[in-house]
Amino acid sequence: MFGYILRRKFFIMLTNTKISFILPAYKGRFLRDAIRSILNQTYPNYELVVIDDCSPEDLKTIVEEFQDSRIQYIRNPENIGGTNLVKQWNHCLQYAHGEYVILAADDDTYHPDFLSECIALSRSYPTVDLIHSRVTVINEENQLIGIDGLVPEKLSKHGFLYYWLQGVVYTCIGNYMFKRNAIVEKKFIDFPSAFCSDAATVIDLAENGVASTKEMLFNFRISSIHLSSSKQHLEKKLTANSLFYQWLLELAYVLPKKPLEQFYFQSNNRNYILEKCAYDYYNQVIKHLPWYKIHKITECKLISGKKKAVMAARFIINKLLKPKP
Repeated sequence: MFGYILRRKFFIMLTNTKISFILPAYKGRFLRDAIRSILNQTYPNYELVVIDDCSPEDLKTIVEEFQDSRIQYIRNPENIGGTNLVKQWNHCLQYAHGEYVILAADDDTYHPDFLSECIALSRSYPTVDLIHSRVTVINEENQLIGIDGLVPEKLSKHGFLYYWLQGVVYTCIGNYMFKRNAIVEKKFIDFPSAFCSDAATVIDLAENGVASTKEMLFNFRISSIHLSSSKQHLEKKLTANSLFYQWLLELAYVLPKKPLEQFYFQSNNRNYILEKCAYDYYNQVIKHLPWYKIHKITECKLISGKKKAVMAARFIINKLLKPKP
């Protein structure tokens, strides 16, 4: 009986924390799945605010299919995200009233235990401003096409940046739970077309450390209508990469005292960051360019002339060897 009372008190303590899902919406195709996954959370104390970004689709009717008092629907009088997606993200923060905020999307989905696991971590590590869930990557048919890496449950800012640079931590913005006060103060970092804005924002919010789930509780959808997988904004993505990696190079981190932290710090050095920058220049942008835009390699501002020459040779070889459709 005493054990039951303790468990009950612990449960009540956990559910006292209110969470805000803010969901900027523009596309209706997967919106029902996104909303349903949030309403299926095992943790009960949350609100879901759907902000229709002046979509040409009838999103209101989709939202009204769900008869749930935790849902609020708001329609922007004009389309904000079409000209500046990060401005829309920051605009939506005003509607969040919870202690923590999650920036959901109109095509991603959550495991039913996403909130309960994130809340448990927030109680175990109350000083962190950022809770991270591991990710599964799905396609338009909900088929699994990728999985996230595993990191220690609690990381410092140095450790988090280390695992991000190593490509272990998958960042899609919706798989993070932010302390509301922290994200409202710092806001989402704005780069062209929101490219790299998710990574920069979570690295910035990792100042007090990051807590991560052991399980993959978030489904990130890759589809033909997803901005991050689009090949129509390559020049903006090139500019964003330069701005982001310059931002990374300017982080004023101080050498820590603990040996493991020193390892992270020394591994996150300028040369390694520039190697990662060169990798992203090529794999996110250059290799997708047509022949006549090979000169865009000269706009990879943060890498040396030698690396640009190697990149040009690789571009030419890959184009020559690419099978014709």
